[in-house]
Amino acid sequence: MSEELKAKDLATIEFSIDKVCTLYFYEDRVLRGIHSDYTTQVREMFDSGMMQELVEKQLFVKTWISDTKIEGYELVIEHERIPYWNYPYEWSFTMLHRAANLVLDANEVVNKYGYELFDVHAFNVVYDMARPKYVDFGSILKRDPKNGKSWSGYLNFYNSFYMPLYLYNKGFSDLSNSIFLYNGFFSDQDLFQLRHKYASFFGGKIGNLLFKIHNNSRRLSVARYSRVIDKYGRHKHIDKLLKFKKFNQNKYTTKKARKAIKSVNKSRIDSYWKDYHNDKNPSKDARFLRITELIKTKLADASSLIELASNQGKFANYVLESTQIEKIIATDYDKNALDRIFINNENREDVLPLVYDFVRPNNRSNTLKIDQRINADIVMALAVTHHLILTQDVSLEHIFKVLASLTNKYIVVEFMPLGLYFGDMDNIPPFPEYYTLEWFRDAFSEKFEHILDEEVAINRHVFIGKLKE
Repeated sequence: MSEELKAKDLATIEFSIDKVCTLYFYEDRVLRGIHSDYTTQVREMFDSGMMQELVEKQLFVKTWISDTKIEGYELVIEHERIPYWNYPYEWSFTMLHRAANLVLDANEVVNKYGYELFDVHAFNVVYDMARPKYVDFGSILKRDPKNGKSWSGYLNFYNSFYMPLYLYNKGFSDLSNSIFLYNGFFSDQDLFQLRHKYASFFGGKIGNLLFKIHNNSRRLSVARYSRVIDKYGRHKHIDKLLKFKKFNQNKYTTKKARKAIKSVNKSRIDSYWKDYHNDKNPSKDARFLRITELIKTKLADASSLIELASNQGKFANYVLESTQIEKIIATDYDKNALDRIFINNENREDVLPLVYDFVRPNNRSNTLKIDQRINADIVMALAVTHHLILTQDVSLEHIFKVLASLTNKYIVVEFMPLGLYFGDMDNIPPFPEYYTLEWFRDAFSEKFEHILDEEVAINRHVFIGKLKE
């Protein structure tokens, strides 16, 4: 007998404009109650083979018609839960580019069945480890046959994917992620003026007028006929508007969007730490070999690991190959280094690369903080605390607080007793008097149950601990 739930007892999202369904969370399950006006359409989406094709091609999160009943709904569907939820401001350039192409691929599939993706912003894509998947079922809508080849989601796609990729392509290292962090931070008009220098040549008023003509033309061209009629039905020039729309609408298609994305297929941003691990080989490094052995022997019941400051992820990959660890979230705040992790692990089911500054994390006011979404049995931070303490004035208390918030069980962290030592024992940069092994050990033991600490290389002292109850 199938289970029946009461909608009032289920968690849901605070705000939604979804006409097709309502999203609910029950324990660790993700459910959607289909609104009565759309039950026939949704059954057709499954019966036609469209949803099966999307899932089989790994373009959409695994989805099925659920046996679970929710009071007030004739039809309920269920999604496979993605374990480590992530957002576009945590992706590298190539991750964003792959996500853009995923949306285009998914749109081409649903087009074959008479549908299109409508609300195609980047937050409707989530990385299931190193593979992006579209997750917004409610944004799959019936195509308007009057719209020809035009794609009603074109402008959403342009703003959410092309705009940040264009900025990466032009070398704007922070603007791209800021678009996702702060809504409206970089507008359509900003991009128009950046791409078309002539727009402001004769002054702001002319530039604003040119943008307004350009933008209104695009909006009308991609709009569904029903929306144009609803908005302008009583307008005396409605026939002219519809003729203009019909004449221009085939300019804004999935094919045009794909061409635009192809034109920004390279990032031109630079970064300080991108080449730091170029010559690293963990399998031939005594320090990495020892830490690997400690993970296997001292932390044998751990199966997942978050590596902070992972750089190119070489040690993360070695840990996966050489230990019992089954899943790794490899993070770094250097976007280029993180991009290398993704490129080297694309489509893997055991690695999730994320752009993340763990001492100064970014998030939107309406998104969950990373420690509310992502945790692992082990949190590991190697060769990074000295930089944070000695050059950025980050307190050890804050560093340990962040590590504790991300772990389920264990901590692996290195202390560098010689501070910013760079290989020359005769020229060790000065460091504060308090900065000693004993100071670090005392602070570590206050926060974590001390398991061991030992020297693993010159200026590398590893500490392993367990989260206190």
